[in-house]
Amino acid sequence: MIKNFLLVPIIIFFSACSSNDNIVKNTKKPEPGLFSKDASVGINVTDLLGPRSDETSIKINGYLWRASLDVLSIAPLISTDALGGIIITDWYTNKNIKNKRIKITAHIRTSELRSDGIKVKVHVQKLINNIWSNTVTDENLASNIENSILNEARNLRVNANK
Repeated sequence: MIKNFLLVPIIIFFSACSSNDNIVKNTKKPEPGLFSKDASVGINVTDLLGPRSDETSIKINGYLWRASLDVLSIAPLISTDALGGIIITDWYTNKNIKNKRIKITAHIRTSELRSDGIKVKVHVQKLINNIWSNTVTDENLASNIENSILNEARNLRVNANK
């Protein structure tokens, strides 16, 4: 008897569900975006967090990346970003050069092995009265490091093709 009472509401519930597709209209609402109510107009969270098809390729040259790591390995590295192509060293003091320290930042800018594919900045400080002076840049040393990285990258490419 109780089964019959439970069976009746279940049958009514399921019979209320309509399978007539002509009555149902497209009720899909646009997904809200981050800066807009419609994701097709604005930016949604998936765009910010998820990879896009045009962003899946690596935008730096592998030979320049490996050569930069090899050349800059004289100093301890603070930060490396393989996708962005940034390498930052910590302050480095050469034992033969007293009262002077350098910090190097390298930025790989292309996916091709080109002479303008890397930009290096060298920051220099001098020790005066046990206080490190203001930081200045050394363009000549930066150019020498860029040339060393480019030569190493060319050697890596030549040896890879053998």
